[in-house]
Amino acid sequence: MELPQQPSQVHLTARNLRGIAHPLRVQILTSLRTEGPATATTVARRLNLNTGATSYHLRQLAEYGFITEARSPGGRRERWWQAAHANTVAPDNDALDGSEGLGIAYLQALGRVWSDALTAAIEATPSLTPEWRDAQDFGDYALALTPADAKELTAEIHALLRRRTSAAAAADAQAPQDAARVTFQFQLFPTSEDRRVTQPTDME
Repeated sequence: MELPQQPSQVHLTARNLRGIAHPLRVQILTSLRTEGPATATTVARRLNLNTGATSYHLRQLAEYGFITEARSPGGRRERWWQAAHANTVAPDNDALDGSEGLGIAYLQALGRVWSDALTAAIEATPSLTPEWRDAQDFGDYALALTPADAKELTAEIHALLRRRTSAAAAADAQAPQDAARVTFQFQLFPTSEDRRVTQPTDME
């Protein structure tokens, strides 16, 4: 099924965080973005969920603008859903500081979903072809950065991924036979306690 054209981003606010700060909703939205439009039954099958619960979460995602109804293939009397945007922008400072803790709840939901995806990938490694075992990568880097350095590095990585995404979309109809959908997880965060708060200035 051809994926619909979507606006590029949705920004999280104090209001719409209520519709996405839940691990199952993050999973469902991700599935609609990566695997295309689906019914509640299809989403439940994709994610091994209960259809009734899936229907409820789909309605909540729709109420807060994260998904919209899609045209039913072949005119069948089924309710199909599609993602309304290509990606979600992380909560800004206002959303993180307020929203009854929903900004942090959303990030926690993301963490759970990403952790589960990583675990599933590790468990599936024995079933991969030798080529994909060589291509798969699990790694991390420990760096010493200023906040400005961290923002610059993040921007560079996102720019590279956007170029890859644009190139893949342009060549989608001619994708090589051995091409597969991949997930690139990317997180950058301070790990030193002395970087999480502003240090007092020594005036002596």
